[in-house]
Amino acid sequence: MRVGILTMNYHANYGGMLQCVALRRTLESWGCVVEVVRFAPKNKGRFIQWLKLLFFDFSFHFLGSKLYATGKDFLSRLMGKKKALSLRLLEKCKLFVDRYIHYTEPCDERTIGQLIQRHKFDIVIIGSDKIWGEISREKLVYMGDWNPPFEGKILSYAACSSFPFIPRYNTDKIHSLLKKFSAISVRDSYTYNLLTEYSDLDIKIVLDPVFLYDFAPFLEKQDKDPYIFTYILGSEIKGGHGEILKMIKRKYGNIKVKAFVLSINSTNIVPFADEMIDDADPIEWLNAIYNADFIYTDSFHGIAFSLKFQKPFVAYYAESSRATRLVDLRDRLNLKKQIISSVSDAKEKEAIESELDYVYINERLKEMKEESIRFLRSCL
Repeated sequence: MRVGILTMNYHANYGGMLQCVALRRTLESWGCVVEVVRFAPKNKGRFIQWLKLLFFDFSFHFLGSKLYATGKDFLSRLMGKKKALSLRLLEKCKLFVDRYIHYTEPCDERTIGQLIQRHKFDIVIIGSDKIWGEISREKLVYMGDWNPPFEGKILSYAACSSFPFIPRYNTDKIHSLLKKFSAISVRDSYTYNLLTEYSDLDIKIVLDPVFLYDFAPFLEKQDKDPYIFTYILGSEIKGGHGEILKMIKRKYGNIKVKAFVLSINSTNIVPFADEMIDDADPIEWLNAIYNADFIYTDSFHGIAFSLKFQKPFVAYYAESSRATRLVDLRDRLNLKKQIISSVSDAKEKEAIESELDYVYINERLKEMKEESIRFLRSCL
């Protein structure tokens, strides 16, 4: 069976690349022939779509301070600048992609339908990660909006969105596109609630692909001095990184802080770090978590790998766009003390002092993994 995976085309995103590898290797272990579609969207017209969303749909759905807060969040993401990625990082990530992901030739909105037809896929799996994060676009490629239309099976696996609502101008289109899916699964309850009224299918909530694969071939136990692993992608925690790190060091001693840095926001952690790494490839990043003594992050995949490797951690959300998937993971795995919103929240919950119940977490993850695999295998 020939399977195409359509996920985000990452130049440097550790969790994104590793979830793609995990899904690919899981499918290959079941005998599938798998290729990953190298889709790179054109950005023409994007600003018009954002204006349309901000000035029309927000006025229908929000009032007063809610309008201001949501608009501010979206505008900051729209206008925000990214840290320039080092050439060394891009080179290392390209080597990783060439070795472990094996993309098809590139395509865009106009040519993706032809590429999928040319590769003769039996099934196209859309996911995982925040592939439904831009449902304001006119061309909804990550919902199967392709020309020519695909004649095989389309399904989503662990798709995710943090969008606050379905834009009015896309409701009919999204409903029509989802009718073409043979099965739909999402990564969190927020995305489930966002889309459930637009599909007649029984939408399933499943685990991110990184939980399906053990990553053993990538892992290496290292002799090292103890350290705190930090990986920050969004804004600084309310109350400051410095305060959280002081709390961690009170329990674990004055150990080194390693900051893995990708985005401009994540440079906020650098003044508190003993070592800053901005050119790690995904395997180096993965092993840094595997060998860490404590993890501090606002990354979904940072949490996911902390759980896989049974590490003590504390994670936070500062923006609404990052909160949804973290809150869902918190509630499903009883991580109320470890996933926080501020320094005061951490103090009140004794987040650093509390021990994780990995007996319960592992049992729950085992059940969820079995359910996720049953869903995926039943679709093939």
